[in-house]
Amino acid sequence: MRILFGITGQLSYGGLVQQSVVLVKYLREFGCQVLPAVALAPPRNDEVDLDDLEYIFGAFNIADYVLRDKPALLRWLLGWYARYQVANGNPHKLKSSPAAARSMREVDVKKVIENLVYRPDEGDLEKVNRLRRRFNPDIEYACELSMAGYFGVLADLGVPLVSAAQGYELCQRYGVDIIPAIETNAPRIDALISGSHANLKENIARDLPFLAPKTRVIHYGVVNDQTFDMSMQEARRRAASFAPLTDDFTMISLGRVEVEKGVDLALHVVRILLNSGYRVRLRIVGDSLLGEHYRRVIDNKIGMMDLQPYVDFVGFVESKADKVALLKTSNVLLATFIKSEPFGLVICEAMAAGIPVIAPDTGAGAEILGWNGYQSGMVYRTQDTGDIADRVAYLIDNPAAAEEMGRNGRRAVAEHFNAERMSSDILHLFEELVNRPPVHAGVGPPKAAS
Repeated sequence: MRILFGITGQLSYGGLVQQSVVLVKYLREFGCQVLPAVALAPPRNDEVDLDDLEYIFGAFNIADYVLRDKPALLRWLLGWYARYQVANGNPHKLKSSPAAARSMREVDVKKVIENLVYRPDEGDLEKVNRLRRRFNPDIEYACELSMAGYFGVLADLGVPLVSAAQGYELCQRYGVDIIPAIETNAPRIDALISGSHANLKENIARDLPFLAPKTRVIHYGVVNDQTFDMSMQEARRRAASFAPLTDDFTMISLGRVEVEKGVDLALHVVRILLNSGYRVRLRIVGDSLLGEHYRRVIDNKIGMMDLQPYVDFVGFVESKADKVALLKTSNVLLATFIKSEPFGLVICEAMAAGIPVIAPDTGAGAEILGWNGYQSGMVYRTQDTGDIADRVAYLIDNPAAAEEMGRNGRRAVAEHFNAERMSSDILHLFEELVNRPPVHAGVGPPKAAS
């Protein structure tokens, strides 16, 4: 099977990109020919080396959309430079450079998204169409729904189009109503893959009910390789280079340092537990996707709450082995999402590392942590920091229960929440669709939201 795979890369790791890259890896192992067409930035991840991913980058230049209102010559020069730096440089270093940080603060993200979704460049569309025709896919896959507008104005090759049921909410957060574009192009989408039943119920059925009948729930999963079997001695050696190792009960927050991930909630949990007499520490592992504003908010909160001695801001960790070491030498993962998370690969990463997880009662957390009767952690009332603190206190006071949750998590990942099973289920869906050719009613370009 020939699969054209659309990926919106980013300048830091993220569950969406990680899941996409892993899916490419396993589909190829199953014998499929997969062409990853990448937009925005190379898909940074800790599972597949970018040189081995064999992706196509630069079908369009995001800088052209950022600089659309600039003079043509300046747009060409700066656009060429941005494409060169992102494609050939180190995206993480580029993003963290003072000049790049200043440029990010000046970017009107809402306007860029509107241009991408509602006013794509005709030349870019033709480049992508040529790429698709040369590859001649049997099926096309979009890693997120924000690509629906783009696929909707591409030539209809008469092959099935599948999209993952996520990504659109980020556009909504930046004030761009992308739902009209998705609705306009819904006839082009043959199937939607949701990582959880909770995502279908809490997000898709509410925001995109016209796609609910096309949605297939397939749980995601992580690459459960030998890295997770790392000895505790090796884990402690690696982790010590990022954060001090103490006898305190150590909580870890792992993921993008963004508003919707709720890292600030974890700070309140630390203060509540300290005030209750518990010896605790918090590790914050991850970085920000767009600018450093929220990071400064977190730093200010740490200062205001007198938490400097109890919080280790680890930041970006590039190696999977180092990430696993930080997980294994922690006692619990705090998944403090403030919105309904479509899945949350980080939950499965913690389970694979053998530590319990505390997650909100909205989103996929409860579904994952209670799969098949295994209790791999606990849920709390969304955004209730006192409830989170109570769950942590229970784990501190009941170490045997915490250990059992860690063992349950390992079993759940080995049996179900692993990338090989996920990819096999998705391939079966692809085969079903290819053997049942779609009939597309010519879909036109989306109209800009009023």
